Amino acid sequence: MQPIGGRRSVDQVRHWVLPLLVLVFGAKLILQATGEIVICNYEKFHLFDSMYRPRTDNFCVFNDVYLGSDVKGADFLASSLDYKRVAFANSKFPQVPPSLFKNFDDIRELYVRRCSVEMLKITRLLEKVYAGGNRIASVQLDGNASNSLRELYLDGNRLQGLANLTNLPAMEVLVLENNPLLGNVDFAQFGRMERLWKLDLERIGMSRIGNGLKRPLAELRRLDLSNNAITYVHVRMFRTFPKLEHLWLHGNRLYFMEADQVRTLMPTIRSIVIDDNLWGCGHLALLGKQLRDHGIIIRHGNCRTERAVHRVCCSDETDVVDTRYLIEMGIRHETRVQQDVRELRAENDFLRRDLERLKGVLGELMANYTRSVSVQPEAEVMDAEESGEQPASNVASSFEEYEEDGSEK
Repeated sequence: MQPIGGRRSVDQVRHWVLPLLVLVFGAKLILQATGEIVICNYEKFHLFDSMYRPRTDNFCVFNDVYLGSDVKGADFLASSLDYKRVAFANSKFPQVPPSLFKNFDDIRELYVRRCSVEMLKITRLLEKVYAGGNRIASVQLDGNASNSLRELYLDGNRLQGLANLTNLPAMEVLVLENNPLLGNVDFAQFGRMERLWKLDLERIGMSRIGNGLKRPLAELRRLDLSNNAITYVHVRMFRTFPKLEHLWLHGNRLYFMEADQVRTLMPTIRSIVIDDNLWGCGHLALLGKQLRDHGIIIRHGNCRTERAVHRVCCSDETDVVDTRYLIEMGIRHETRVQQDVRELRAENDFLRRDLERLKGVLGELMANYTRSVSVQPEAEVMDAEESGEQPASNVASSFEEYEEDGSEK
């Protein structure tokens, strides 16, 4: 009987002691991270590129870094001279420790996915930042802008606005997917990103499309607006994207899309994803024909209902959908007229500015011409004096005097 009892006591000790050891060991890790030097390992690191293809590259990797609210205690150092790429794996901290940017003053890529980051700081030299799966509510730029940042991944965060993310002229890839607190984002907020070719606005709580861009985003080729709450689309909403090739609209509440001018307003579009919406079968048949007649691929998912057009699910309640459309179009007509007026005013402002610029150029040309004309006679005089000949102006005056003398005789 004693061995059995002894075994029970050992089990009881294990039951209580092991969790305590885990807590103590964990506390020790936190103390080490916050009070001592932390050195990264230079190793192969696996991630995904902008097209979600697997990528492997050399990174300076920090593993198992756990910091509390005070992140200034830890001192982060590199084990190699090449520390332009830094990654944190299996780590948690509210913000990237300041000592990292101090000691790694040449960071070009930073990987902090799923690290419980709440505030993200972006330094001037950073080119790519992978910060998805965190709790980021705000982004701080080192200065008023970043002329180096080319790719920024902020998917799966808690952003409520884009106040600090608009002045990024070198931006090429911006992923804001799964930030449901963003809501309706106007494309005008990305107007300074002239190199932007990929914009992901999936699951941001968007209910309508706003496009107040004054100048086209000439390089945008991929636009994802899927899994929002958009009900109506006119292809003119994408007129400022002359190179747009792929458009994702699936998973919304779309019941009507006007695409009769699709090739005029979207000259390079190749595919549009339109499944998982509230399409009426009648309208979907017309829309599908318009898109197919212009050589546009209708990308779709798997329809599990009985009714489908072009493999896209639809409803037989077309009368309800069409009635709703007609009611709302009366309201939208006035809005469209106002939008046309705004567009014409914007174009007029562009023309006026171009005219003023041309006037300035013409004024400079006239001033240069006047100076060259005034300098030319002086140059002729000097050349004539050096060669012993009469200047052209003196020859002309002598010729006039000769004519006068001849007429008198």
